[in-house]
Amino acid sequence: MMTNTRAKILLVDDERPVLEMLADLFSDDYDAVCAASGPEAIEAAGIHSDIAVVVMDIKMARMDGITAARQIRTLRPDLAIIFHTGYPGEYEEQSIDAAEKPFDYVQKGNTIDRLLRSVRNAVEAYRLRQDNRLLSDLAAADYGIIGRSAPMQEVFRTIRKVAPTDSKVMILGETGTGKELVARAIHAHSRRGRRRMGILNCNHKSPDLIESELFGHIKGAFTGAVQDRIGLFEYAEGGTVFLDEIGDLDITTQAKLLRVLETGEFQKVGTPSFCQCDARLICATHHDLAKLVAQGRFREDLFYRLKGVAIVMPPLRNRREDIPLLLDAFCAASVAELDIPPRVFDTGAIQVLLMHDWPGNVRQLQDTVRSLVTLADSQIIFAEDVRQYLGSATVDCDDVSPSLPDRLRNIERTLILGALAETRYNITTAARILGIDRSTLQKKIKAHALDLNRPKP
Repeated sequence: MMTNTRAKILLVDDERPVLEMLADLFSDDYDAVCAASGPEAIEAAGIHSDIAVVVMDIKMARMDGITAARQIRTLRPDLAIIFHTGYPGEYEEQSIDAAEKPFDYVQKGNTIDRLLRSVRNAVEAYRLRQDNRLLSDLAAADYGIIGRSAPMQEVFRTIRKVAPTDSKVMILGETGTGKELVARAIHAHSRRGRRRMGILNCNHKSPDLIESELFGHIKGAFTGAVQDRIGLFEYAEGGTVFLDEIGDLDITTQAKLLRVLETGEFQKVGTPSFCQCDARLICATHHDLAKLVAQGRFREDLFYRLKGVAIVMPPLRNRREDIPLLLDAFCAASVAELDIPPRVFDTGAIQVLLMHDWPGNVRQLQDTVRSLVTLADSQIIFAEDVRQYLGSATVDCDDVSPSLPDRLRNIERTLILGALAETRYNITTAARILGIDRSTLQKKIKAHALDLNRPKP
């Protein structure tokens, strides 16, 4: 997924010979944008949204690099800035590191290799962030995996690394955390993505039924087998097999699954012959498999065969900052499904949702939002609505009752959502309906953090 295009870097120095030297130094590997002052650098950062890193002189005539860097970071908070100065003095490295936290600090007297290496590392970090965001957006659009929190970014990083390989993957996490969605994302972004993906939940099924579903059977193999049936491994030939709740698989079937992993062969129920298969295996469980091994309920050799790469799905209570994102997505999807006017959760309602422990994780939140949207008597869903549905008295009403400004803000947000939905998110037409100009509406959309790319009601 890593892009092969040349990265763009911004070079800033008020000494023209130094600027030209830097541009020549980096021209072989990067597209250089040059600025001869702090204000020029700020303007360039605003125009070129794809700049990967800034190499910034500090002591400049019109505006020093510290001031320029601070303003640039208001536009691009995560943009890597490398201070490149020939005048340490009042701009000593330790004080700069403590106050500004740049990506790096390189004195002009140092070797060129130090600056080249620093830029290279910053570009790699930028590309990794871009790849993570791209995968995150793709996963959200195609598979419903939503999250900007640190734990979810780690999940996306691992998906990015493991998807192109044939490594076995074990997805761990509580029920409702989205383990199947991760398996689908891995399959879709793998070289097997154009082939089939077979899915089986190993929970609450008899050993005979599990074996038949995995490996298939021939007509007459057992009572009720009135015709031949292909199993999951045959169905997903060349693709991916996903076994959910692998910890619930019975010992007998575990031995047969182990043979598939060791030899690539399986037997259909009712026949002595073997079939060859080529399918990648991804498993998931909410159990502690090591504990099941110790209890004799899971084969140790199969445990080590399946271990592969582990992806740990965090429980929702450990990534509460993702709840507003999930809330918006689930609310929009529910509104579209029910074909009703937009709904909005007020400040108090969001606070109640944030403070809930969510034992059922993302799945429980999704069901809760769908039910609240369905049952709502108005377009605004209040804290009491959420509290009554959850049956919770853990949040003090005084703490979550919205103030008048909050209520007015929620009403404004609802009106904007309604106008956007009515015009299929055409900003110009929506502004006309609301009686405001387009630029004012755009500012309000930004202020309310409304996502114009989400599902349209």
